[in-house]
Amino acid sequence: MADTTWTNTGEEMLFPAKSSRVKFVIGGVLLIAAIVYLVVNAMSGGTQLYKTVDEFYAEQNQLIGRDLRVAGFVIGDSIEFTQIDATTSRLEFDIVDDINNPGQRLHIVAMNEPMPDLLKHEAQAMVEGSANQSGEFMSNPGGLLLKCPTRYEELDPSEHPDNIERPANG
Repeated sequence: MADTTWTNTGEEMLFPAKSSRVKFVIGGVLLIAAIVYLVVNAMSGGTQLYKTVDEFYAEQNQLIGRDLRVAGFVIGDSIEFTQIDATTSRLEFDIVDDINNPGQRLHIVAMNEPMPDLLKHEAQAMVEGSANQSGEFMSNPGGLLLKCPTRYEELDPSEHPDNIERPANG
């Protein structure tokens, strides 16, 4: 059998082994840094601004070409729907912040969108898209959302066709 001996020179005491606690702390710091980086990166690239018409015109130079949402009331006499060919259509209308006191109008253009039933005078519109240099706000595909205020009035239960009464504790 081979003769082996082990001697303790004392060098091990000068360079102690790294503890698992230090490895755990370094790993935790790296994990937190990665999460912070991902959150900041996701928030800066995917944000979409929400503006009114007046806010849009106040910041127009910074907003051209940027993806955002603009909301306002539809001016009924500005609605134009043009069927260019079998697959191409152009829907145009103007929105304002206050229908009773229309200030600046924002011209909206939606390509290849059907003519919505709710697109009428005084309808509330929210449009997702971006503005171009010529001052038109180009809607994203599917980016036109409308709400007609008269469509969502509360119904009196006595006028319900099934004559349903309101619950006593409701």
